This record gives sequence, C-alpha cells and structure tokens, in this order.
Amino acid sequence: MKEALSGLDLAAVVRELSSAIKGARLANIYQAGRNKFLLKLRKPGVTHRLLVELGVRANLTQREVEVPERPPPFCMGLRKDLRGGVVVDVRQHGLDRVLELTVANRGDRYKLVFELFGDGNFILIGPDGRIKRVLRPKEMRDRKLLVGEEFKYPPQPAIDITAPDGPDMSGLRELGDLEAVRGLSRLTGLSGPYAEEVLLRAGVEKGKPCSSLSDAELARLREAVAGLVRSVLEGPLKPRIVVNGGRWVDVIPVRLLRYAGLEERIFPTMNEAVDAYFSKLEADRLGAAALADLEEQVRKLERMLAAQEEAVERFRAEAETKRRIADAIYAHLNELNFLLDALRDLKETAGSWEAVRGKLGELRARGPPFSWLKDLLPSGPSALLDLDGLEVSLDLRRSAQETAAGYYELAKKARKKAEGAAKALEETRARLEELKARLRAVPIRPARPTERAEALPKAVRPKKRAWYERFRWFTSSDGFLVVAGKDATTNELLVKRYAGPGDLLLHAELPGAPFVLVKAGGQEVPESTLSEAAQMAITYSRAWKYGLGAATAICFKPEQAKKIGPHGEKLPKGSFYVVGKKEYIRGVKPQLAIGVSRSGGRAELIIGPVGAVEARAEAYVLIGPGDVEASRLVAEVIRALEAKVGKLELPREELERAKSLVPYGRGRLLRA
Repeated sequence: MKEALSGLDLAAVVRELSSAIKGARLANIYQAGRNKFLLKLRKPGVTHRLLVELGVRANLTQREVEVPERPPPFCMGLRKDLRGGVVVDVRQHGLDRVLELTVANRGDRYKLVFELFGDGNFILIGPDGRIKRVLRPKEMRDRKLLVGEEFKYPPQPAIDITAPDGPDMSGLRELGDLEAVRGLSRLTGLSGPYAEEVLLRAGVEKGKPCSSLSDAELARLREAVAGLVRSVLEGPLKPRIVVNGGRWVDVIPVRLLRYAGLEERIFPTMNEAVDAYFSKLEADRLGAAALADLEEQVRKLERMLAAQEEAVERFRAEAETKRRIADAIYAHLNELNFLLDALRDLKETAGSWEAVRGKLGELRARGPPFSWLKDLLPSGPSALLDLDGLEVSLDLRRSAQETAAGYYELAKKARKKAEGAAKALEETRARLEELKARLRAVPIRPARPTERAEALPKAVRPKKRAWYERFRWFTSSDGFLVVAGKDATTNELLVKRYAGPGDLLLHAELPGAPFVLVKAGGQEVPESTLSEAAQMAITYSRAWKYGLGAATAICFKPEQAKKIGPHGEKLPKGSFYVVGKKEYIRGVKPQLAIGVSRSGGRAELIIGPVGAVEARAEAYVLIGPGDVEASRLVAEVIRALEAKVGKLELPREELERAKSLVPYGRGRLLRA
C-alpha cells in the first residue's frame, strides 16, 4: 500500500497545480501539525487550498483541515514574509519529491521548497538564494539546511530518466548480482512499483541479476522508462485509485500493467485522486485508533466493574459483621460490664494493663465471662474476646453499651459505603452497556494494520467532520458531550446554532471566556459533568491568564442567552446577555489534566478537565496557570507521565496538539 507520493506522482500533481495556482495570491499559511501545512490561495472568483504533508503528499483539497488557534513561530514568520504575495511559478525539481513555489511579494522573490522525501522539510529561500527559514535545520555531508546557508538541492539519481534521447541504462550492469528491480530503483530514483512497471513493460524478470542484462533488455528498459515518463509528463493524465479486494492500495496518474485485472476508481484530476486516497488512509488510521480506544474503554470499565462488585460485597459483609457484633454485645451486656469492672479493679491492684495481661490464664479459669478473653492489649487499652463465635474488641475505658453503639455506627458507615458503591456500580454498568452498544452499532470496523481496509463509497466528496470537532470538546466522565468555543466567532456559532432545548450553557463570571455547551438533550446532568464543564469554562478564561486560584462559573439554559442587552443595545459577536435565574458554581480551579491512555501499543494524550481525564487515563498530571512556555511545559508533562507509566512513543502531532491546548500558551506543572 502506498504511504507517500513518488516523484512521478508528484510530477502529475504539479502539472495540474501549475495551471491552477500560478498567478494566485497567497492569502494565508497555516501549520496544522508537525508536518502538515495549508496554503490558502486566491484568484478572482475562486479560492484554492494547497495541502502539503511533508514526507507524504502535496495536493489541492476541499476538505476541512483543523488548524491551531495560535500559529507556531515558524508559521508566523512565513506569514510575515509571504502573506499577500503572488505565486509566479510552480515546479518540481527534476523528478525528485521536491515541490517548489516561487512567490513575489513587495518587490522580492522567495522560494518555498517542500521536501516530500524521508521525514520531509520546509525551506524558505530569500531573494539572495540563501535559506531564510527552515522548519528542521540539518547539517548533512552534502548539504546544509541552516539559516544563512546557500540552498542546495538533494543529490540527483545516477540515471536521468528525463533525458531527451532517453536514459542511458548501461550503468545497471555495474551493480553485479543486485536484482534488476532494486538496481533500476537505485539508479533512476523510481519507486518500487514504477520500477516493477518498467520491467513488466520491457519483459524483463524483476529478480534477474543486473550484471546479466543483455543489450536488447537494456534497450527495452530504456524505451519502457522513456515511455512511462512521457505518459506522465506530456500525455493525458488518467488518475485512478487501485483497489484490491476492497483495499485501496495505490493512487497513480496513468494506467499501469502491473494492476491489470484489479478494480480502479477513476478521478477527474490527480489532485482529487491524491486527496481522496491519503484522506482515506488517514481516516482508516484514525478510525482504527478510535475503535481501539473504545474497546480499551470497555476493558477498563469491565475491570472497574469487577472492582466495584467486590467493594459492594466487602462493604455489605463489613456492615453485617459490625451489626452482629453490636447485637452480641447487647445480648451479653450485663456479663460484659461485669467483666470490664473486674478488669479495671484488677488493673488498680496489679498496677498496669501489662501486669493484668500476665494473669490471663488465671482469669480464663474462672469461667464465663472471663473465659471469653482471647488477649488483652495494653495499647488502647482493649480486650479481645471470642463472643458467640465473633471476635470483639472492647475498649477498657468505655462501657459495653458505648462499645456496642460504636459498632452500630461502624455498621451504618459501611452500609452507606455499600450503597454508594452500589450506585457507582449501576452507573458503571449503564456506561458499559452504552459502550458495548456503540461497539455493536459499528457496521464495518475500520481496518487495523493487520486487517483489510474497507473501501470508501465511490463518491469523491469527503465525509464531513463531526460538527463539534471545530471547537474544543471532550466527553465527560458521565458520557456527555461538552463543547467550548475558541473565540468570538465560535462562541456565537455554539450558542446560536448548536445549543438546543434541554441543553445547558456555562460561562465564567469573567470577560473574555468561552461559552461551554453540555449536550444533554433534556437528560439530567450529573454534578460531576457540570463541574467538568465549569472547569473548562474557567480554565480557558482570563482566570488562567491572571493566575487566579479559583473563579465562579454560571450555568443557564440556551433560551436565556439573548443578543439584546438590558438597555436595548445589540451585543457584539460572541457576547450574550443572560436573563432569568442562573446557577452559580463557585470555587472552580483553573486546571487541566493531561493523561495518557494506551491500547494496542499506541499511546494517546487525553487533555481536559480533571474528572473527564481521570475517567479515561491510565495516569495523569495536572497543570495550572504559570509562566512556563507551552513547549517546555509539555516536555515536563511527558517526563512526569513517563515516570508513572514508562517510555511513551508519542508522535510529534500529539505533542503539538498538547501545546496548542495549553491556555494562553503558558502554565506550570501542578502535580506529577
């Protein structure tokens, strides 16, 4: 299965890009992750969106791409240099996986170089030909990707397959016993599938040693390479996705012999085909991860259920035992008070409880109640008795009635614990059934790495994200969806479009705070969910920025939020006036929990209010207001989590997401 575009694939993409975006104005640049960039390009009457995933792909897209509210410094620098400029050229360096855009801005010309091989890189070359910005500075044997250095392209393959007279293939023989398919790929730069295609067209066995290739075979290889390259660079493109047994295995610009007999899905442009293919690849991975997370939640709840069942039985047994002991004391009240008085008198005579303990054998010989004595503990002091088959501890400083009352009180507390544990048990059972129902409702499970991927419908139009994914959101510990605005625009959208009857809204009693929506749909919202939603409202308010220890949130119904103020004035975007009775949630601490959940060897960070994270995470730490910059803070958090659960292999995108969720970009570690 193809994981990244090859040089020939990119050539087809660039052919289309050149006519589409040349002359377009660069409206903005977004960095959507460690390797993902989105360029918004405008021409009269049309806006293009160029999505570049370094090390993977570059293509035009119409899909929604989530971008952070605050761009990273590298992206900010690009905006400063390039925003408003015009794309005057789009090209590929040779047939290498290097995309280059020339942008004219304020009288200067810059080059944006996207490297799509290896881990990828993004380099901005200034008008003087020197590197002005580089995403990942590197110093290599043959080139330096450092600010101020003259930019050099990566070394080219030994055989130029774009040569006008056709490539010279004689160098293949010098590779000795190396298989022809490997030798062809090494010297030409063709990816494995295209090298196999060339050998198939030339009628040469791919496993044949390079040294044994005949002149006729080399000639056929030369003709096959030239023909394949011409079809991509000059001929009409026929983009398609190759499907094998329902699994999407490749995206190609022209028909290939090696895929004869397999299902193909035709697309009008290579950019659309590339976008569909890699978007599905990403969706499959995310879908598999989401399913694995759901299954891990089920397993975690099953473990929790077993522990709660054991706790209920333990508390009930404890309550019953304590009640029976109290009943037994009352059944033998006179004998026990007589025993207590006798022991106290003996202590006065003997001088200490230790001395009395030394006379236990003599005392037991007197018969009941003295024969009930098992031991006497000077610390306390207390006497241990075997009373009607029950082990009873009598406080030697109290009466038997007082001791019985104490056991009744312990029985009462144990019953309350049992009732609380039973209630929690029922809630866990309900949550478990809900999750199992969600699992059963999945008609086709997303493909795992060891499973066959399911095919998407034939329509090229992408599946839209869930509406709440454009906001900040989390699932509460009780299973409610909680969504928060990010700015004035999303606040307005959240309240006016998505808050419905039976839902609840929360807001900090501070200006500059998000509206937080609890999607209840008329269900009763537990206190735990309200507390978590209130913490979301406070944490992303100025309470964090000002370093407040706690703040108050208000809770109200969506119909109470009005756009007209108390004096008839129209309120600005993102602001609402709340009428009627409000519930106040006081003393809410501005805190976030960052936890880790692992399933199938994959670790994921869970970030949100403390209760919501605690319900899902294997381990977590707390962060609060502070002056530590987000990247340093996240590094501290990861070290603290690794101290709890061991080494974490987290992708860069996960760390970037964590940094973007630190309020105001700064904080401090509260609890490790």
